[in-house]
Amino acid sequence: MHILLVTSAYKSKFNPVNALFFRDQAKALRKGGNQVGLICALPISLKTVMKEKEINFSKEQYNDEGVDTLVKPFLAIPKTPNRTKNKRFSISKQLFKEYIDKFGPPDIIHVHTFLAAELAMWVKQQYAIPYIVTEHSTNFARANLSQSQLKFSKQVFENSKTNIAVSKEFCSLLEKQTHCKFQYVPNVVDTSFFKPSRKVKNTEQYIFLNVAHLDAKKNQAGLVISFANKFAGNKKYKLIIAGDGPEKENLQAQIDKLKLSDQVVLFGRASREEVLALMQKSNCFVLPSHYETFGVVLIEAMACGLPVLSTKSGGPESIITSNEYGFLCEENELSDMLEQMVVKDFDSVEIRKYVQNSFSENAVRKKLEFIYGE
Repeated sequence: MHILLVTSAYKSKFNPVNALFFRDQAKALRKGGNQVGLICALPISLKTVMKEKEINFSKEQYNDEGVDTLVKPFLAIPKTPNRTKNKRFSISKQLFKEYIDKFGPPDIIHVHTFLAAELAMWVKQQYAIPYIVTEHSTNFARANLSQSQLKFSKQVFENSKTNIAVSKEFCSLLEKQTHCKFQYVPNVVDTSFFKPSRKVKNTEQYIFLNVAHLDAKKNQAGLVISFANKFAGNKKYKLIIAGDGPEKENLQAQIDKLKLSDQVVLFGRASREEVLALMQKSNCFVLPSHYETFGVVLIEAMACGLPVLSTKSGGPESIITSNEYGFLCEENELSDMLEQMVVKDFDSVEIRKYVQNSFSENAVRKKLEFIYGE
């Protein structure tokens, strides 16, 4: 089968670690013997341009482990959503025409988030190629969508052959908001990459790890306070926060104010290889977010054999289904649950086995191929 993924975000010269779970799914489908392509008209903010000191918006075209990939960044002007939407659509159409000229028309288009679906609706009308949608956006839970965006999302979902959400909680939320049917298919993790280290971990220090964009919705500030409540001054315990974002300076100021600089480390933006190394040397992964539609970092950590702790934020409820894998908690319980993670014995082999059975490339690919076949 020939599958074309159309995504709202993707890795690029502006951010090489952006939306890697889209890439993992594309690679998983390719490994199943499918012909797979991916196109993305990628909006880039002025802030990102200034930060990365990158002004080259040229198209990025390459074969990524068998996945034919076309990514075209473009400048997104602040407070001009209609311009961004029109620009995305225009570039997407050009990328699609280039793609089918070179690789032929796909059998089906798989859209990741409704924002990129204008192309899919146009292709359905012009080429009679069906599309399905997987929705990821936390903006539905955060009530951050305008009325025009909500109207457009409903139009996308009504015209799709199948609508997918990446957690059971998110399915329910989307069905309530859009009155369209959704089914649950989780994100995928590359268990051949994310795996435990053969090295023996340092037993003299217990390391909590968080990997996420440094943004208020990810609630790293709450995690730092919760850690301080139980472990401040006890250097046996350490917290590493990997990522970059607008909250970086505020978090560092908070760490300094709480006199935690010897225990809490802001690692900065981490490559995938660096994330793997951090997970392999840590004892527990913590996701304290206010909102998550899934939480792919949880299954990456669990594939490395790590127990996980997460707030009940929407997506993790479909991942942490047993206390044998970790704990779910309310945000005001985070301090106490950090303490409980330290004293409970977890079986890293069973944690990894659970991920392999539920979220591996093979497990998720089979679910998607069944949907494509229908």
